[in-house]
Amino acid sequence: MGKVIRMREPERRPSRNRIRQESRVVEVEQRVEYTKSIDYVSLVLVALLVAFGLIMVYSSSYYVSQIRGESQAYYFIKQIISAFIGAVLMIILSNFDYHNFIAFSYDRNKLANGYYRRRPVLQKPYIWALIGAAVSLFLVYTPIGMSVNGSRRWINLGISIQPSEIVKIGMIIFISGSLAEFPTRIMRFWDGLVYPYLTVLLLLCAVIFFQPNFSAIVCISIIVMCMLWIGGMRASHFTIIIVVGIIGGVFFLLMKDYRVQRIEDLVNPYNSWQLKQSLYSIGAGGIFGRGLGNSMQKLLYLPYRESDFIFAIIAEETGLVGCLILIILFALLIWRGVMISMNAPDRQGMILATGVTATMAIQVVINIMVNIGLCPPTGVVLPFISYGGSSVVIFMALMGLLLNVSKQTNLSVVRARNKIPFYLEIPSDDKSGRKYNIEKKKKKRR
Repeated sequence: MGKVIRMREPERRPSRNRIRQESRVVEVEQRVEYTKSIDYVSLVLVALLVAFGLIMVYSSSYYVSQIRGESQAYYFIKQIISAFIGAVLMIILSNFDYHNFIAFSYDRNKLANGYYRRRPVLQKPYIWALIGAAVSLFLVYTPIGMSVNGSRRWINLGISIQPSEIVKIGMIIFISGSLAEFPTRIMRFWDGLVYPYLTVLLLLCAVIFFQPNFSAIVCISIIVMCMLWIGGMRASHFTIIIVVGIIGGVFFLLMKDYRVQRIEDLVNPYNSWQLKQSLYSIGAGGIFGRGLGNSMQKLLYLPYRESDFIFAIIAEETGLVGCLILIILFALLIWRGVMISMNAPDRQGMILATGVTATMAIQVVINIMVNIGLCPPTGVVLPFISYGGSSVVIFMALMGLLLNVSKQTNLSVVRARNKIPFYLEIPSDDKSGRKYNIEKKKKKRR
């Protein structure tokens, strides 16, 4: 039989149009670089909330400060100082790589290979964040501690700081760093969930309980449970902890008569002076409010008008419209936090962003519910709005952590090296024929 000779097919040469498109794509890739940028939407929302909070703190407190012999801007000036300190912390934490809470010389490959797990406990930065938060709780029993209305919850550092607020940021850093270093440990109940997370939570809450600050215990516990759930806790373990937590919460609630009385006041708010005046203030605002500075309930009728019940003053002076705008701003900020968490580049960033977002959401919901009579009065303030050094400083620091995560998300910003505008054409296999504008138009020359 004769040999079968197969002819070699000639190579197809690319068309001229294809060569031009490919060369243009290569040229564009050489001229474009990607830069990581913070979430400017969240930054603008925080700036708006802090600015509005400064206005409302002055509006709700100038009469009281004048009656007490202080300047009308006494609370306003202290709030500005707190906002400035918070802004500095926000800038620092937004530029401090959150991976450094695992190790100052962080290496992703070392983390994946389990290198960091073999280190001594005290060589882990997130452990020191937790220790610092725990030490702050005991500072209330030192000379810088302050006792107000029978509760010793504050330390005086020029501005009043509530250590329980520091515990929130310490727990967020600790849990996010630990779960990133030991991602599968949380699946085990006793040696992964009870120890160390629930053990640390119980120890810290025990110290806060004797201050006492029951509302802070509730908030911190909810934040921790949200982070552990996002971190991969089993549903059965979650159910057990929630049931035990509710039983324990009811037990501690019944220990004090004033706590039981606050629950009963929800049924009949006219038995509670605070709740009654808050509802009067909200009802007097109507749709458009009485106008900034025209609140009547702040004239020594409504207690804690500049802090716990500032939402009632906002409702009275700006009405339903102002309250809706404020709630929309908070909802947008929480939504941005959820998006940052979903787009986080790794497990640590996801859990860190979840903790920050949960902290804001929980306090916003509880504070508004207290003001409208759906929750018993507590010491939970409205983030970025209420007066208090610990409130503004800690929440702006938390926003620094959230912006840090957003800076390292998968959503990069495209920029041109020489600021030259150009268009990227889709190759010929995409028949849509669309063109994408990669850079904004070049600024006009003077």
